[in-house]
Amino acid sequence: MCAEFMFMELISSAYKLVRDILKVKEKEEVVITVDSLGDWRVASAIASATYTIGGKPLVVWYPSPPAVGKAADPYLPLKTLTELVKNSDVWIELNKSWLLYSTVYEETMKYGKTRYMCLVGMDVDMIVRTIGRVNVPVLYEFQRKLAEITSRARKIKITSPAGMDVEFENDSERPVLVEGEVSGPGEYMLFGQVDWAPIEESINGRIVFDGSVWPPHELGLLKEPIILEVENGKIVKIEGGREAKIFERWLRNFNDEKMYYIAHLSYGCNPGAKLTGNILEDERVWGVVHL
Repeated sequence: MCAEFMFMELISSAYKLVRDILKVKEKEEVVITVDSLGDWRVASAIASATYTIGGKPLVVWYPSPPAVGKAADPYLPLKTLTELVKNSDVWIELNKSWLLYSTVYEETMKYGKTRYMCLVGMDVDMIVRTIGRVNVPVLYEFQRKLAEITSRARKIKITSPAGMDVEFENDSERPVLVEGEVSGPGEYMLFGQVDWAPIEESINGRIVFDGSVWPPHELGLLKEPIILEVENGKIVKIEGGREAKIFERWLRNFNDEKMYYIAHLSYGCNPGAKLTGNILEDERVWGVVHL
């Protein structure tokens, strides 16, 4: 359905996000950040939902930085934005160029007062599909079960019809995380993801990206697979077409060997997510593996 005709679904989804997921209470102060490439309609709906339940919304709009995370710092009104966000009860990030891992984020998390949810690039269609139409309690239960099974597994092997064939070992002392269950101050991501870090040097085999890759900005939805050969956790060979060359050049330009090591993976399990080129949604597509 065209986003222009989804006004009622948008309002319902925003209300669900604010009341049921982020648990906003009366008089709590909610900061919503949205850059110039973000969807103002979603920001407005979330602000309205916050106001409806007695919260105090503040929408912060600014030009979209040409970088993300810490690299976005020079382009931001850093002092003002940091003070606004870190003193809020709830921070909802809708920016296209995310502030996750930026100075704003780090100072907010250090201050320890704010419930933060990363919803970068969230538009009308996406909030309806991935939040509004999802049975969230059932998904939470599924995520917890999936995490429990994974945490018990010592050795894991992942294969796919595209040729992926990679195996590794888990460390039972490392947590397997479920996303989206808000319980107090801290960082929260959109539900529909179970993630963890295996024993890095135990990762061996072939990783095939056949959905999307991001960053760098030149990539997103893939036209052809990018194939990585991995030995003892390190990428030793990259194969594929033009997109593989872009990805390889991007890694090489950091001049840092650590860029070639695999450190994290996750399952996607949000039934409303689809491949769009927005990495937040792509890594939550049902049945996806994200590395």
